[in-house]
Amino acid sequence: MPLDDRMSTASPTPPSIPKVDGVLTMFYYADLAAAERWYEEVIGFEKILRLDGLALFRVHASSHLALVGDGAGSQQPIAGSNKGAILSIQTSELQQWHQRLFAHQAPGTGHGLHIGCDGLTIEFKVRDPEGYTVEFFEWID
Repeated sequence: MPLDDRMSTASPTPPSIPKVDGVLTMFYYADLAAAERWYEEVIGFEKILRLDGLALFRVHASSHLALVGDGAGSQQPIAGSNKGAILSIQTSELQQWHQRLFAHQAPGTGHGLHIGCDGLTIEFKVRDPEGYTVEFFEWID
């Protein structure tokens, strides 16, 4: 049966939402090795897979960050600091994250913690070696 025929005979009630087992964010790098070292040593994420052109880090139980090297994958690195993407990490240990990244002299930690999201969060942002923004935040009760 052609796809158009299946679409037109669909029931008026949409099907239930399928299960999501995890989330994977992909950032693209000209210098994969430098980014890989930064996420492993400065941020401290656990590297769970290393392939040619790819490093995969666990951010949370079912949330991962994939670092993809130039020429590997479907996208290409974008020069500059406006990547059109941000890794936003919610944490109840915001001060500890700031202290860790400040000790590693991560760009952006010198600005300290500030109120964000129209007063809904406390946050700070850092930049990784090729300019991706990594935001750490905590909701204000």
